[in-house]
Formats: sequence, C-alpha cells, structure tokens
Amino acid sequence: MVEKRRFSIRNFFRRRTPTPADSKVYNMGVQEREQNYLMTTPLLYNLAANSVIVRTCITQLKNEVFRRGYEWRKNFSHKCKDCGHEHEKPVENCSECGSANLVKPDRKQLAYAKEMFDGYVNSSNQMLIDVLKELEDDLNIVDDAYLVLVKEYYLDGNGEIKLHRVKEIYRADPITMSIYSDEYGERGAKGFTAINDREFMADEPYESHPDTNETLYPVHYVNRVHGEDQFFIEGEVLHFSKYSPSRMYGQSPVITLFNHITTLIAMENYVNTSYTKSRMPRGLLAVQTRNIESMRTFWRAVKEKMEEDQHFIPVMGIEAEGGKGSVEWIKFMDSLKEMDYVAVKEDLRDRIAAFYGVSKIFMADNSASGGLNNEGMQILVTNRAVEMAQNVYNHYVFPWFVGEFGITDWKLVLPPSEEEDEIAVMRKREIEVNIAASIKNLGFDIDMNDDGEFTFKKIPPKPDPASSKKEGEGGKVETDPYAGTNIDASQLGQMQEQMMAGGKDSSGGGGGATRNKPSMSVGPDKRATGLPEEAGNQNVDRRTETR
Repeated sequence: MVEKRRFSIRNFFRRRTPTPADSKVYNMGVQEREQNYLMTTPLLYNLAANSVIVRTCITQLKNEVFRRGYEWRKNFSHKCKDCGHEHEKPVENCSECGSANLVKPDRKQLAYAKEMFDGYVNSSNQMLIDVLKELEDDLNIVDDAYLVLVKEYYLDGNGEIKLHRVKEIYRADPITMSIYSDEYGERGAKGFTAINDREFMADEPYESHPDTNETLYPVHYVNRVHGEDQFFIEGEVLHFSKYSPSRMYGQSPVITLFNHITTLIAMENYVNTSYTKSRMPRGLLAVQTRNIESMRTFWRAVKEKMEEDQHFIPVMGIEAEGGKGSVEWIKFMDSLKEMDYVAVKEDLRDRIAAFYGVSKIFMADNSASGGLNNEGMQILVTNRAVEMAQNVYNHYVFPWFVGEFGITDWKLVLPPSEEEDEIAVMRKREIEVNIAASIKNLGFDIDMNDDGEFTFKKIPPKPDPASSKKEGEGGKVETDPYAGTNIDASQLGQMQEQMMAGGKDSSGGGGGATRNKPSMSVGPDKRATGLPEEAGNQNVDRRTETR
C-alpha cells in the first residue's frame, strides 16, 4: 500500500518525512539472548564451576591461549607520508606513488603502550592478562564477553567530545551487561545519555540534559545492577563472541552441553553418596519362615560374631513346611560395573572435550594415547582450538582497543602457544641469506637493518675504464694481446724482460725465442696451476697436438 500525501503548507514545512503506516520490516538475522527461565546465566556459570570436566577443559584451553603472554609488533616496516600506503618490507621508495618520504613506526607510541599495558590497568590492581583471562572464561561459558574502557573526555565550548583518554580497562559481567538496541537490532537508535550522568536517558537525540544542558549521545550498552541502569556510549564497550558470533549475542556452549554436564554431575553425586552415606541398600535378603523371632535372634548373634571375626561364615537352617521355605535375594538397582559407569563417564567426557577442542593428553590422561602419531594428532587438534581463540583477540579485540588508545604504528598480538623450532628458524634464516646473495649477484647493494632484515638498493652502472682510452677521434680501443690465453702475471713479466734483452717480440714469428710461447691447448695450464695431467682436456688427439 502506497502512502497518499496531500500537498499543504503544513506538509511543506515538515522537518522530516513521515513514517509510512505499513513500513516493511526485514529480518536481518537478529539473534536475541537466550531467556529460558530454567537456564539463566547464573545457572550456566554455576554448572561450569561444579563440573570438573568443563572446568578442566576451560582452564587448559585458557592456559594454552595465554601461555606465552602477549607481545608488541610493528604494524608496518615503512609508511609513505604522502599516500599513506604501508609496506611490510623495507623499501626505498613507495610502491604506490614512488615517493621517498617514508617513515618507520614511531617508537614513542611503543613506549606509551608499554607504560599503559605493562602495569595495572584498573583500580582493582589487575594486569591486562588477568582481564583477558576473565573474558576467555566468559566466552567458554556463555559465548558473550564485554570489554569496558573507562574514559576521561575533553569537551569543547559546544559540549561536543574533542578528545578522550582511556583511564582503566575492565571486564563487564555478562549477567548484568547487555546490548541496548531497537527491535531491528540497531544500536544507538533507541536512547541517548549524557557524559556526566550515565543514569539519565532521553528518547530523542535533539533533547539535552535538563539540569546541565549537556549534549546527549546514543546509548549502545546498558549495565543493570541493583535495579539501576548505567548506560554506555559508542567506543566504551566491546562485545564479542567466539563460537557463535552474530549481530547480537552468542550461544552458550554450556546450554549445548547441558544434558551431558548434568548427567556427569548426577553420576558423581551418586558415587559420592554410595561411598559416604550409603542410604540406599543394594538389595534385600528375603527369608520365608514361620518363626520370625527366631530368625531375628539368630541374625543378631551373627552380627556379633561378624564384628568379632570378619572371616566368620554364618550358617542358617530353614525349616519349611510343605517345602515352601526359601531364601531369595531381591536387587534394588544395578552396581556401578553393571551400569557401565566408567564407559558412560568416558563417553560424556570425550563429547564435552571434543566441543572445546581439548584432547585427552592436555587433561593429563595418557591411558589411551595410542603412540606418538596419536599424541601428535591430539596436540594438533588442541593447537587448532587455541589458534581459533587467539585469532579472536588478534584480529578483533586488540585492534579495537589499541586504536582507542591512539596507537597506530604498533599492534598487540598473542604469539602461538607452541614455540617455533630453533632448527626451522635457522633454516629459514639460511634461505634468506642465500636469496640475499643471489640478489647481490644481480647488481644490488645489500644492507641489514637493526631488526636483521635485509634491504636492497640498485647500484648505478659504472663507466668502463677501457672504453675511455681511445686513440684520436678514430675511437680505437687498446686491447690486451694476451686476452683469452692462459698467461699469468709471472709469465708476462718474464716475456717483457726477454723482449727488452733481445729487441724482438717473443710472440712474433721472426726468429725470436719461442720457449715461453703460450700454449693454446684446451684446458687448464698444467705448468702454471700444478694440476696433474688428467686435469687437461682428454678429448685432444695428442698425435696432432702442437706442443
């Protein structure tokens, strides 16, 4: 249905276009948080804390993710100040615009980053690695994590944000923190708050704070604690998921594994009750007799004898009238062995560990390792899970909050949990050196920077000194008469002395001495080099060879 609009003066001066009455609503895959009253967020955390298998998987995975801490790396090698293109390798000129106006990463930014992140990052005396571990626990339990930056704002004369400075870094509780969006999943389109009063919220953006007349900013997140709302604007909170990322919320792994976890907890509680309280007897011994009092007296005497002697074997005689007397064992429930307790527990454990990608070898279980090949496969599977978890921080979390600190030339990364093999590093360096030597043979000048990286520069061609020696204008070039022969420097000097003594060129044909005439045979000169006869050219016919 198309909305019919009538021209009028009132409609002409309307500031905004009226909303159609039948506006179309498109479903963009908005995923709301699970609101099952039986599986609340506190219950999920309680299940994860009480299950030894879940907690083991979460702890081992977290330790592997942050085992080597974090490190700072260059965001680029050189950056062009004219076009802004970043080069990963050292260059002399920009590959995009050809400019030589290049800069290296700013060392002052690195000093500022280490000053902010190497110490306590909040008033609770938490290190950055402590906050990151809390976020990792949230991801593995509810798949929703919130990183909060407490900022100090500097406003201009109009109340607009001019600058900001990050003061503290916190982890927000997913139980109380949530995304503040409209019915379409859009953040910042529903409510507006003031910088200095985070409990105030207005419905329209053009309104201002009634007391301070401050400018209002869109609300993106809200924290509900003790019946009060605390609103956050854009750039203060980062929400992210690992297993099921979406526009809104993730999906809790504990909900997926709910039946497995509760079954394991029930099995452990049963074993605990069986060994501690023993309230439920395994069965009943039913004796058919007509003299109940006699049986009780006998059983009382048997108990006393068994307390004195553990090896006492009671013997009980039963009188049956008509052959109807008997002793019957009535079993209430199966034993642990009959219920396959161990096999069922192992199966449930394997299913939970498979979801998190944690192998048995990382849970100190080597009972079914199956040899080196299987152990290597288990390590590979867990390393893949660790790599996926690290990519969430390296590619999403760290670039966001490092950018909020104004650090552009350096990046924060989590190195791989498995250290690089030293032999592999040496082989890689050997290949780099060989490549550099090959490039040098092509006419490039090779240099090495402070980081051990090779830099290449083309050497301008030098003029040939032989070409500069010319006779007159004819352009005759002086040539070496002995070029292409196997005459060395000592022989050349001897020949010059003979020429000066005899007055004739020994290389000429007019009766001069020919003792030291150079040999034109193919192959190395045996007199000059001292090589054996076999080193010469064996393909020459010695019957026709001129010596």
